[in-house]
Amino acid sequence: MISENAGPEELEAIAVAVHSLVGLPTTIRSLNRKGLRLEKGKIIDRDYTGPVLEEVLRTGTTVRGVPKGGTYLGRNVAVSPIFSEDGKVIAAIGIVDLLSILKMQEIIRTVVNNSPAVVFLWKNQEKWPSEFVSENVVQFGYTVEDFISGGILYGDIIHPDDLKRVEEELEKRIRRGEVDLNTEYRIFTKAGDLRWVNERAFIQRNEEGEISHLQGLVLDVTERKENEEALRKSFEMERLLKTIINNSQAVAFLWENKENLPAEYVSENVTQLGYTVEDFTSGKVAYGNIIHGDDIGRVIETLKRNTAEGQDSFGIEYRIFTGDGKMLWVDEKTFIQRDAGGKATHLQGLVVDITERKEAQKMLEIQRELGMNLNTTWNLHAILNLVLDACLQINGIDTGGIYIKDELLDQINLVASRGISPEFKERVSRYKADSNEAKQIWTEKPIYSMDFYSENMAEAVSREGITAVAVIPLKYSNEIIGSLNFASHTLDKIPWSIRNFLESIALQVVNHIAPVCIQADLS
Repeated sequence: MISENAGPEELEAIAVAVHSLVGLPTTIRSLNRKGLRLEKGKIIDRDYTGPVLEEVLRTGTTVRGVPKGGTYLGRNVAVSPIFSEDGKVIAAIGIVDLLSILKMQEIIRTVVNNSPAVVFLWKNQEKWPSEFVSENVVQFGYTVEDFISGGILYGDIIHPDDLKRVEEELEKRIRRGEVDLNTEYRIFTKAGDLRWVNERAFIQRNEEGEISHLQGLVLDVTERKENEEALRKSFEMERLLKTIINNSQAVAFLWENKENLPAEYVSENVTQLGYTVEDFTSGKVAYGNIIHGDDIGRVIETLKRNTAEGQDSFGIEYRIFTGDGKMLWVDEKTFIQRDAGGKATHLQGLVVDITERKEAQKMLEIQRELGMNLNTTWNLHAILNLVLDACLQINGIDTGGIYIKDELLDQINLVASRGISPEFKERVSRYKADSNEAKQIWTEKPIYSMDFYSENMAEAVSREGITAVAVIPLKYSNEIIGSLNFASHTLDKIPWSIRNFLESIALQVVNHIAPVCIQADLS
């Protein structure tokens, strides 16, 4: 919109348009600011004024004549005022030639009809019958006659879902005494297609102040709206994918294909690995540095091989260290990104913690191997050592002991152990049948609480640094013959997977331990 304070930047578009059409020197300025002078397709002066421009701004009338001073002294000029909607002079535009009013009107008409904006003059009546429409309405499939004849009312081509909103917006602007309306809505072309348009309408009042007409500029903005919608859907999809990823077990990375795999992006759920997004994106932590030293060589070799062979993706399992120093097994699915020349520039990875799965596989292998080894001996101490060695392979379990019931002395005795100090071993080497520890074992249920130890044992347990315990009764022929006791100095509780493993081991080994104990008693 041109205003009385418009500067060269605001005036440039119309000045260039007029100058391009007439091919003659062109000048323009607003009421309060100097403007532009154009010649031979170029802007010569951006701080221009002239005596005729100033005269037209003072008088508000078109002046055709020869200036008595200024740049165009002695040359024919025609300068016309530009009015605001309320009739005030806000600017003046001139050309260095004497053109008839008809010629000027033809130029303006050409400008309008070759622009993307369709000009309407509507009556302020229901559905806005048209008194004028520019010829470029053909871009919507209509002719000028379609509207001027009254055969088509403008309101009829507005989408029914938008029409009421447009009516309400216009009514609200009128009630507030506003002079214009700027809104967007959908219209139907003559062929029935939907197009988005932006309408800038100027509210015209008669001498009594009543709304008589609406002068509208209607611009097709379908492409922009479609791009905005596509962008909105893209953002929504991005947010959805982020939500899915950040609530999943898979941590997403985007690494540069450089030494130690610096990260350009990492999903927020990296916190499950004990790190923050900033740890990686700031360069504080390089992903390659958290990979286990025994695995990093294999990871790099796998990456180089797949990159050299032109592969698009590959998968690999390896160990990493978390932010608090724990070791995890992860499964990585990697997608190789290449530039136009085929060079691998980035690696997009999905990293999933598979520690539980690897531990479960390990437990199955340990249990199977233990079963095979138990079938090779009937020596009690060999059996007990096999059991302890097998169970202490489990991550987090670092202490173990096996108790066997002594019927003669009416107590249970520690017959084999690992990972405890001599002092603690002496304290827990035997429990009388009426002790709190023995009574809990006789209940025949596994115990995973530190309450297993009586009060007078609590201090010794604390000094030993034990933080979690598992006590699995050994039941044979409906009788408790002992227990498997395991503990941890690092876990705050025994995980369910390890509990299931220890209970399975107890069922497996009792059939080997009991017969040997019975034979020893008979002997």
